[in-house]
Amino acid sequence: MAMNGSTWRDHPFEIGKAYIALADNPDFTKGYICSGHQYELINIGYSHYDGASVFTFKCLSTYELVSWWWFDNASDNSSIETFKPLSNKRQ
Repeated sequence: MAMNGSTWRDHPFEIGKAYIALADNPDFTKGYICSGHQYELINIGYSHYDGASVFTFKCLSTYELVSWWWFDNASDNSSIETFKPLSNKRQ
């Protein structure tokens, strides 16, 4: 069963905020996440079956939807090693 809109993990993400990717295709992704590209977070979910928090982003240059899966056994620092929040201004 998937849970939409939330996850059990503490994380720094906010729906509607923009982030810059710090790594190409980090861990497990659906779609291709490119280092240096900007993404807007549009959904947070949890997959009980896979044991993963799922963060869905929209690429701000291509409008492609991509998902980053943060597995339960992954480091607590994975989120800050993978994405950095953008300032209020779009770069």
